[in-house]
Amino acid sequence: MVLNKKKLGVLILALIMMLSLIPNLSFASNPDTKDIIIEDVMVTMRDGKQLATKVYRPKKDGKYPVLLTRTPYNSGAFQENEDGSQKLGDYSDVGKKFAKDGYVVAVQDLRGVFKSEGRYTLSLDDAKDGHDTVEWLAEQPWSNGKVGTFGSSARGITQTLLAPEQPEGLEAMFIIVAPSQIFEGSLFQGGAYRLEFIQNWLAGMNVTNAQKLLEEEEITQENFEDVVKYAGEFPENYWKMPLKDLYPMNLLGAYNDLFEHYVKDGYYDYRDVQLNYSNINVPAYHVGGWYDVFAEGPINNFVGLQTKGGKGARGNQKLLMGPWSHRDVGDSKNFTGDEVDINAEMKKWFDYWLKGIDNGIMKEAPIRYYTMGDNEWKTANKWPVQTSKSEKWYLNDGESGSADSLNDAVLSKKVPRAKTAHTFEYDPADPNITIGGPNLYGFYGVGPMDQRTSEKNSLTYTSEVLKEDVEITGNITATLYVSSDAKDTDFTVKLTDVSPDGTSTLLNDGIQRMRFREGLDKEVFMEDGEVYKIEVILNDTSHVFKEGHRIRVAISSSNFPRFDRNPNTGNPFGVDTEKDFIIANNTVHLSSKYSSHISLPVVKNRK
Repeated sequence: MVLNKKKLGVLILALIMMLSLIPNLSFASNPDTKDIIIEDVMVTMRDGKQLATKVYRPKKDGKYPVLLTRTPYNSGAFQENEDGSQKLGDYSDVGKKFAKDGYVVAVQDLRGVFKSEGRYTLSLDDAKDGHDTVEWLAEQPWSNGKVGTFGSSARGITQTLLAPEQPEGLEAMFIIVAPSQIFEGSLFQGGAYRLEFIQNWLAGMNVTNAQKLLEEEEITQENFEDVVKYAGEFPENYWKMPLKDLYPMNLLGAYNDLFEHYVKDGYYDYRDVQLNYSNINVPAYHVGGWYDVFAEGPINNFVGLQTKGGKGARGNQKLLMGPWSHRDVGDSKNFTGDEVDINAEMKKWFDYWLKGIDNGIMKEAPIRYYTMGDNEWKTANKWPVQTSKSEKWYLNDGESGSADSLNDAVLSKKVPRAKTAHTFEYDPADPNITIGGPNLYGFYGVGPMDQRTSEKNSLTYTSEVLKEDVEITGNITATLYVSSDAKDTDFTVKLTDVSPDGTSTLLNDGIQRMRFREGLDKEVFMEDGEVYKIEVILNDTSHVFKEGHRIRVAISSSNFPRFDRNPNTGNPFGVDTEKDFIIANNTVHLSSKYSSHISLPVVKNRK
């Protein structure tokens, strides 16, 4: 297919805008540029490569603290608009506003994207490039030597990678919705590929990468147009198989790496900040959301740096967790009273650490979190909160009379006495379709959506009508005893709040690929008829099941396309086609011996 230049340009612009929807910091009004200077500079790295950087600074001479964000989403540096005016890109509103407030703001394109030299890799160069940039900024004549980093998502990741390098001048970080490591936190949750998130995001990055390859004549114009066309064909692309060697995605090295390293072998350790907490020595403010694709990242990073960080980091962390998804940080349409001015929080943070203004931010509780159901903010000094205790709710036989599902069974605090088992058929050609949850894109919904359609093809276990409120705050884990006639399959778990009208609202979900039940670093296949104990991690949340509601657990073997479909073959990741699919008969066991249950972090002595 040949695209004319106009259509190609429109499609590329749409894809860049889609990537730029990754959470940003913006202002209601667009600050003017009367009192500031906006300039484009090339910053030279230790290997001689130059990275394009847009600098916003006060027009008045002086030495100012510097804020840095490093982005794959186009700073606008060394680019012009159609009318010949200077192009402003990612975080331009922040640059203009903070420059008026006495900061220098630097927005830098990552290596190999847009006007930056070099070749793009998935964060392989971010640590040393970030280090070199911070030290360059600290030495500039308009700098007072103090540098803070800020940004969300990929720009948050760049912060956590440069911090262990301990560059001279780095004083504080403001990290929004970023993971604590890449393997489980981004790519393979419970061993299953996070298809909805990663496939689409990498397709967008493939366009950026392909532009460079075309300029360097390493691919043809036809290749480039194929890359752009593929990136514009979601959600249909989620169904395409085999995933491995899929053209044109295989033009991106970061995509090919997935199939070489889907068993955890240390390859992605370079992006595992959890291995480097003790080497980070600066204060950081972590912002996250209960429905974010990186929900666990801010919590893990806060706890790790608050308790295990180096001097300067330990005891100087803050955590803000709202009811947000990746794209609505600060204000979700699904909740009331959750609004937080993230820009104001960031300014308050940097005013304290970079300007020495005693504004009281470090006198506040280190943790602020939003409890859904109550729809109110709460504070804590530690995580998990000290009033939370793990409580087991067991999967039982029987009929709840509340669900249109495969079994409509019961969730209870009582251990099942009779030996029972619930079996269902999983056909990867007919998967359970994702409805909301921590997705990045909106094709299948995002956040707290009604799961009743999905539950028709799931096992469900529902409590009696609650006689009093039940608050959960903390980490959720499901312990299941399962078997299958396939050598490999998946088990998915969803936790929902069932309201009196029957609406089953998703709170959290998780998955376990059976070949990785003994660890993500090794594949151990199943034997037919053997019963296995597995732990399915559903991550953290804070929610109140109100009096008159019910608690429900739903179990299936697919949540597609949030996760890729398990073909049930046991073959290496990504090689199967639809012709290879095997139908699996999967079983959840219930008894005193096989006491399948979900562990809920129940808050005692609720106020």
